[in-house]
Amino acid sequence: MATNKIVALTGANCATAGWLIPLEKEKGYHQNGSVRKPAGAKADEVIPDWMNNSRAGEALAKADYIIHLPGEINSKKKSVYLESNIATTRIVAENARKGNARRIIFLSYPGASEQQKNLYLYSKGLAEQILQDTGKATVIFRCPVIIDPPEPPSRIDTLFMPQNGKAVPVIGNGRQRMHPVYRGDVVAAILAALEKGRPGVYELSGAEEMTINRFIQLVNLDPDVKIAQTPGWLARLLSRFVKGLSPTFVDIMLRHTDSPYEPATYREFGIEPSSITGIWSRKRK
Repeated sequence: MATNKIVALTGANCATAGWLIPLEKEKGYHQNGSVRKPAGAKADEVIPDWMNNSRAGEALAKADYIIHLPGEINSKKKSVYLESNIATTRIVAENARKGNARRIIFLSYPGASEQQKNLYLYSKGLAEQILQDTGKATVIFRCPVIIDPPEPPSRIDTLFMPQNGKAVPVIGNGRQRMHPVYRGDVVAAILAALEKGRPGVYELSGAEEMTINRFIQLVNLDPDVKIAQTPGWLARLLSRFVKGLSPTFVDIMLRHTDSPYEPATYREFGIEPSSITGIWSRKRK
């Protein structure tokens, strides 16, 4: 069991942190959780308004490990991507560089690159580079759509379920390929990476390939669930006017849903991939 080791988490009230924190506590880690708003955070110490709070910098500097969980994938404003993915990462990097951190762990997205025109992928790619430039051992997991168990469904799961009796809206024809990854596997990989595995960039996708249409049928346990497909050209047009639908997110759903499944990632961190089909099919029983 780990003792007297400090983990600093950013985004400590996100869904992934919610799974991760109790498991870290079981292993004896002390947690400093940095958040924008304290609601829902369960870390040993919670630091609110962390980007403007000197306590956050101090916590990052003294931490043995840093887990950086930023991200905004669906905003109409460029400034939001720059702040959530890049500005937060610069704060982490600045304090990690001068601090005690043995390792930094970061959740990114497949295809992240400074060469991408997509704002989300660009900002994730730049964040990856900022962390690698600290000189600290950095583990980057590139995760596609992260899926929770069916009870209760998460916010991302409900995007694929009918609301108020209406058909499930899909951007594009629904034949885009995807390798959704189970949140439990993401958490297991992060937890393992605190103590094992080589630094580097790892693809962390699920083992099962499916189309978006097939995934919708799976999470609804209904092969005949109604699906309303929006052609790509129309989705791009609507993203300029519809609240809650950004051009960046539309581009992700049309062109960047798929990602490679790499068994080597699971071997490196000593974990086994979960079956999304198996997890959701158990809901029938």
